[in-house]
Amino acid sequence: MFVESELKSEMASLGDRLGDTRVRYRKGQTPFASAEKLIDVDREIRGALSRPLSDELQLEVRSLSARLRALDPH
Repeated sequence: MFVESELKSEMASLGDRLGDTRVRYRKGQTPFASAEKLIDVDREIRGALSRPLSDELQLEVRSLSARLRALDPH
């Protein structure tokens, strides 16, 4: 069972990380070769952030965070 405050914190962190990644990408600080993967992860993250809180969402947020870190390890 998810803890609401923990999930909200993870979602906020994921949203912040996504924003930082977008800025680095626009400045050419992330590998251009990752562009398609970043676009896909961006779309999935935006979808996840709009969903109601649940156990499944917490797992998805953690998975998306790991994928985003792998594409942009800053």
